[in-house]
Amino acid sequence: MVFVNSLTPPPPPKTTPLQNLFAQPHRVFFFFGVLFGVVFIAVLALHYLGIISLHVGIHLYHAYAYMYIVFTQFFAGFLLTTFPRYLSMPSPVKERYTPVVYLINLGAILFIISSFLSDMLVVFSMVIITFGYGKLFMIFYEMHQKSKVTNKQDTTWILLAFAFGFIGQILFTCSLFLPTYALALELGFYLYLFFIVLVISQKMIPFFSANNVQNYKINKSKYFLHVIFVLLVLKALFVFLNINLLFLHVGLFGVLLGELIRWKLPYTKAPAILWVLFLALWWMPVGFGLFMIEDILNLLGYDVYLEKAPLHALAIGYFTTMLVGFGTRVILGHSGRIPKADRYALILIFLIQFMTVMRIFAGIFPQWGYLHAIVTAGFLWILVFSLWSKRYLLILFEK
Repeated sequence: MVFVNSLTPPPPPKTTPLQNLFAQPHRVFFFFGVLFGVVFIAVLALHYLGIISLHVGIHLYHAYAYMYIVFTQFFAGFLLTTFPRYLSMPSPVKERYTPVVYLINLGAILFIISSFLSDMLVVFSMVIITFGYGKLFMIFYEMHQKSKVTNKQDTTWILLAFAFGFIGQILFTCSLFLPTYALALELGFYLYLFFIVLVISQKMIPFFSANNVQNYKINKSKYFLHVIFVLLVLKALFVFLNINLLFLHVGLFGVLLGELIRWKLPYTKAPAILWVLFLALWWMPVGFGLFMIEDILNLLGYDVYLEKAPLHALAIGYFTTMLVGFGTRVILGHSGRIPKADRYALILIFLIQFMTVMRIFAGIFPQWGYLHAIVTAGFLWILVFSLWSKRYLLILFEK
């Protein structure tokens, strides 16, 4: 007869890799963010090389896919992990976020297919994605409403950004039939995506610095986000009214630069996992500085157009560096590993900076091999996320 000690815990139930992937929100959203990030850029590169041809406009395809399918899923995964902590609330159960995963990614598959076929099918795919986006917003909103914490300022800003993102979704959908693309880009890129990443950055990076570096004191401006938000709203309004943006770009450049100087981040004392986030921050003044230079030169009578160089300084330099930095930290930390950036991770960060510079160069000097530069940047994107997946994404399938 075998006696089993009643105090011995039963063995944990066996799970499949797919069950492990869906077990936590950051796992499944990071996975699909990487997957579609690679797929969308591969399709874009093949289009530029003339191997395939998209039916839908290339700017709509690129902007919408990355704002509402790729980056949204990355930062959804991060926020579904941190938002409950901001509000002292339990994490959402799998039954809440799984429908969001299905809707956004079903819509993403249809979006890719329909981009070769029909505008109406593209609209249908956008509607599906918008439903998923709405359900994601409601998870955050209900958490915010039920929380008893007194300071909800940062979560309020995040919800406001999501609201502008929703309006941007509608305008992107309408842009297939109406001239709403420019305003959709302003709302979706700046008031939604940029502002959410900024809110996360200004909350988490000084906090991480104070926790990791002895004697570092957080010194943030009280109305920093208020000022940036007003400037971004005015930027969208000026685009709608076709008014010159120089004043606003100077303001955004100055406020962002001044705030980063004010923080006095501990660059030389911080561990690598932290200073890669510091590095990402400085692409903000670079991006708006490029906008400012373009506006000044045009005002002086020079016919200068930097294409999408300033925007990609933000999208690749700021968003993507921040994404890989935060993503690496979350994946390692939530798998019981020590969050750190070793040589492998730092090489990936370096490649992202090189990719950013190459894409900026393509916009500033298109006569020096524009097509080759953007295709090379696209292949670098695929390389970076393939290597990142090899090291970190496989962890998402572990128990």
